[in-house]
Amino acid sequence: MAESITKRGVCSALGFGMSKAATSVGYLTAMGSVIHNIGFVTELWFMLASETASIVLACVIVAWAAKAPLSETVPQWPAWVTFAAGFVLSASGVLANAPAAVGAAALGALYGVSSVVLSCTWLEEFARQSSREAPRHMVIGLFIQLVAVAASAVFSQMALVVSALVFLAVSAACFAVVNKEPAADAIGFAQSESRSRVDVRGFLHRFGNPFMCLFVLVGVVGILHTSVLGSASEHIVGDVSMAIPLGVATLITAVFAVVAMRLPDPTAVYKACLPVMLVLLSLLPFVGQLLGSLAGTIMIACNDVCGMLFLFYIVGAAHRHGWRSYVLSGVYLGGSNLFLCIGLAIGLGLGAASADYGVSLLTLLAFAAMYPLGIAFVVLMRRGKRRDGAASGQGLSTEDAQVDESSRTHGQVGESASSHGAVLIAQQSNSQAGQTSGQVGESARVPERKSESTQAHERALEGAQTPERPDWPAILATFSKRYGLTRRESEICSYLVRGRSARHIAEELVISENTVWTHIKNVYAKTATSGKDSLIELFESQAREDARSRSAGLAAHR
Repeated sequence: MAESITKRGVCSALGFGMSKAATSVGYLTAMGSVIHNIGFVTELWFMLASETASIVLACVIVAWAAKAPLSETVPQWPAWVTFAAGFVLSASGVLANAPAAVGAAALGALYGVSSVVLSCTWLEEFARQSSREAPRHMVIGLFIQLVAVAASAVFSQMALVVSALVFLAVSAACFAVVNKEPAADAIGFAQSESRSRVDVRGFLHRFGNPFMCLFVLVGVVGILHTSVLGSASEHIVGDVSMAIPLGVATLITAVFAVVAMRLPDPTAVYKACLPVMLVLLSLLPFVGQLLGSLAGTIMIACNDVCGMLFLFYIVGAAHRHGWRSYVLSGVYLGGSNLFLCIGLAIGLGLGAASADYGVSLLTLLAFAAMYPLGIAFVVLMRRGKRRDGAASGQGLSTEDAQVDESSRTHGQVGESASSHGAVLIAQQSNSQAGQTSGQVGESARVPERKSESTQAHERALEGAQTPERPDWPAILATFSKRYGLTRRESEICSYLVRGRSARHIAEELVISENTVWTHIKNVYAKTATSGKDSLIELFESQAREDARSRSAGLAAHR
């Protein structure tokens, strides 16, 4: 098995890298119709056609993945056929007599189909690998892409065509070998729990922020590209060599994906890139001509970093959250191409406005790019605060914030992880009603098998009940106050006393498993418990004491 896994890893890394190199050369040269290998192609019809074809095909793949059985996969042969056909048409001169717009659009449509299929199928392959092996193989593939693209920069037009077809042939051969190799045992989780039904609300709740950051960034790069075409500032993107931002992005991505060895957070990368981009955009109206291609290189590198890390994010989400990779990659490709089209259109509008009204193009560009970046950042921060509760910012104590959050989210369990008491009550009611998980807001999740300690815990809670239902929010608040738990530690504790695992908690709260374990250790230290079972016993003991105290108080009152 070890030999087969190694063979699978080598082939997947090589095949992924060659496919990325082939599509990069195809895009930068407009399928061989542009001789010079620059940062962006200048054939707008090629770009618009490729984005349109990508959007349509991505939507088709998402719709198919939502209904198809998990065992079915997208075939890769359409990508080989369309990619080879594009380069053959370009090199043969068949389209030479056709109008320029028609020829460029035809090549762009062929490129759009091939790039989407190649990307989706290779991401699905990595989703089938273990969560430890996939990032390493993907990083190796990105370095292979970097070397291949850098080498192709010195080729002539015909050599570029040949090299792109060779890259594709190597990728096809590797994909054929990979499909014959058995998948690792560790992929069982991703395949058995992958959602074949698209829950739009759950998707937006879990993945809305990362996708929003990427889409806005792609749109801004589109604005940057078309706004300067044909102007005195065209060198900002026209003189950018693709190898430089690609190399920088590959190195940064490798650090995030391999050294960190955890699910990349695109929102964190966006927050890191935002200040750099805002500074560059604010300087463009004043020293834009002096910055030249440096500004374009940095902007493109930021876009490449976010785009590369998003590939890792998709594979990691398929492993951790049970979403099928075809759905995630389809939304990623369709949305990014849609926002790129929007950015291209805005950029063209800025160029026309600058020429018609005599307004500085770089000033218009700075404002048009800074506003969407800033708005996305504000929305991102507000959503993050809403998810975390923002108890201290509202001037409330931890206990008051918990009770307030519980009252506001009554009957909507699963929508807010901060309503600890509501979650506990819903879990208990769900157990008494036959564990109909679809009524608790977790119908899309495979039910978690309960351990013996969890079952014993629930039986003890049922036995300790008084004729009136226990006030779980108050019990949890009292428990947290007694042992000095923070808001997040109290939140983690509410899951621990129900026997939930660290992985389950991480998935529910959309945080890393390492972060969960840090909070778990703090809970154990503050409560002087040695593990989950002893914490459950301590919590049960306090629950019984609170129930007896409440009963005694009611009896005395009567």
